[in-house]
Amino acid sequence: MNIKDIITRAGAGIIYILVILLGLLGGRFSFLAVFGAILGSGLFEFYRMVEKDTSHAISKIFNILMGVIIFISVFLYLEGIYTYLLPVFILTYLLILIASAIFLRRHDILHGIIYSVFGQVYITMPLSLLMFISYSPDMAGSEYNWVPVLALFVFLWVNDTAAYFIGSLIGKHKLIEHISPKKSIEGFIAGILFTVLASLIFNRFHPDFSTAFWMGLAVVVALFGTLGDLFESLIKRTCNVKDAGNLIPGHGGILDRIDSLLVTVPAVYLYLILFHSL
Repeated sequence: MNIKDIITRAGAGIIYILVILLGLLGGRFSFLAVFGAILGSGLFEFYRMVEKDTSHAISKIFNILMGVIIFISVFLYLEGIYTYLLPVFILTYLLILIASAIFLRRHDILHGIIYSVFGQVYITMPLSLLMFISYSPDMAGSEYNWVPVLALFVFLWVNDTAAYFIGSLIGKHKLIEHISPKKSIEGFIAGILFTVLASLIFNRFHPDFSTAFWMGLAVVVALFGTLGDLFESLIKRTCNVKDAGNLIPGHGGILDRIDSLLVTVPAVYLYLILFHSL
């Protein structure tokens, strides 16, 4: 990688981080707009990859539209506005898919439905859960609070950065070579250690939770963030593509940036339920 590529990658990464911070710190409507756009872009990249590789019947427009509508209905649910819309839209989406299987005369329609639902589970559900996490630290669903989500992103960024640089410098033992040849055990361990260190620093600024809670959260983020990265690599290998897209110069697509997030969010949500009296 030459100097120009490094500068391009770093500049795009900084812009991405600023957009995320804008979405978090700008309030609940900013969160809705930024992550709604990320959701739509991520769904588009996923369904494009799957459609290109499998040629199954998948309606990108329908799935993207329903994913965004479900995401907005989650926001309305948390705001206490039209709370019935969330189950209505989820059930409507599933019923339309089932009806299409019956009435469309395509031998591959069932495969298309499976991929369609998986895209929603893989992308829409985690980003919707992220919104749940953002509504107060105790998940009461009554007040928007960016602190727990910011912690999640900071831990992800620290884990990715530490794993990349330490792995590049001293990494000799491959983590899971058949999926991601560049990841090393040394980088994986460094990512966990630096993320735990970041949690101790974060605890100094936000002592509302115990040190043990922040350290546990850091370990969960580091472990499942790495798992999410590996899982997206597996999807790309299955679909025979190098990157999910080319929206972010030097990084690939949106999915290449949020792959760690998508698996981490459900794990963090479960961690909060089990260890924080939600």
